Amino acid sequence: MLIAIIGFRLMQDLPLFRPSLQLYTSFERVDGVSAGTSVFMSGVKIGSVNRVRLAGPDSVEVVLNLSYTEGIPVGSRAYIEPADLIGTKRVRIHHSGGDEMVPDGGYIEGVYDFGAFAELQSFADDLKPDLQRTTGHLAGVLQQIDDVLEDGGKEDIRQAIGALNQSSQQINRLLQARSADLDESIIHLKNTMASLDTLSSGSRLQLEEILVNLETTSRELGVVSRELGGVSTELHVMMQQINSGDGTLGRLIHDPSLYQNLDSLAINLKNITRTLEEDPRHFLKHMRLVDIF
Repeated sequence: MLIAIIGFRLMQDLPLFRPSLQLYTSFERVDGVSAGTSVFMSGVKIGSVNRVRLAGPDSVEVVLNLSYTEGIPVGSRAYIEPADLIGTKRVRIHHSGGDEMVPDGGYIEGVYDFGAFAELQSFADDLKPDLQRTTGHLAGVLQQIDDVLEDGGKEDIRQAIGALNQSSQQINRLLQARSADLDESIIHLKNTMASLDTLSSGSRLQLEEILVNLETTSRELGVVSRELGGVSTELHVMMQQINSGDGTLGRLIHDPSLYQNLDSLAINLKNITRTLEEDPRHFLKHMRLVDIF
C-alpha cells in the first residue's frame, strides 16, 4: 500500500512529504491537453494536469496539481501553448507578481494560445488562393514552353548553342593570335599614363595659372553675357516698336505710301540725272550769268 501511494503521488506530480496546491481554471478549448500534461512556470515544471472536464459548450474545466507550494499570486493566468513541433501541448502559468496568493482550490484565468504555428497556418490559408493562381499561370507558361520545344524549338536551341560555341572559339583564337598586340598595347598605355603623370607633376604651376586664367575668363564672360542680355532686351523693344508701326522704320515698313513716295522720288532723280547728262543746256538756258555769280 505504501508503494502504491508513493507511485500514485509521483504519477500525479504531487510532493511526497508536503501538501500539494490544487488550482482550477477553464478554457474555451483544450486541444491536446489531458490528465498528466505538464505545467510550467518560468520554464520550470511545477506540476501537471489532474483532470479535464467539459463544463459547458464553450468551457472546459482543468484541475492543476502543483508541487510549487509557495503559492500563485492573484491575477496570474494559465496558458495552453504548443510544447514542440509535433503538436504536443503544455500549460504555462504566467506569474502576475502580486503579493496576495490564490488559496488551495482557488481559480485562475485560462487562455488558449494558438501559437505561431496557428498564425502561420492562417497565413498559409490566406495565401493559398494566390498560390493556386500562380501555380496555374506557371503551368500554362511551362506548357507553352513545352509546345515550342515540340514544334522544333529544341533544334533551334541546339543551333543557337552551336553558334555561340563557334563564336566563343573564334574569339578565343583571335585573342590567342592578338595576345602579343594586346600586351604591347597595355604596355604603351602604361607608359602613356606614366608620361601624363610626369607631365602633370612638372607643369603644376602652369596648370594652376591656366586654371586662374580660365576662372578670370569665366567671370569676364559672365559680364559680357549680362551686357549681351541688356542689348538683346533693347533689340527686343526696338523690334516690338517696329512691328507696332512706331518710329520712322516702323512707319516705313507698315505705311506703303512712304515707300511709294521714295520710289517716285528715286525715279524723278534718275530722270533728272539722265536729262542733265544728255542736255545740260536745258538747265543752263534758264539761268543768267548774274544769277550764277
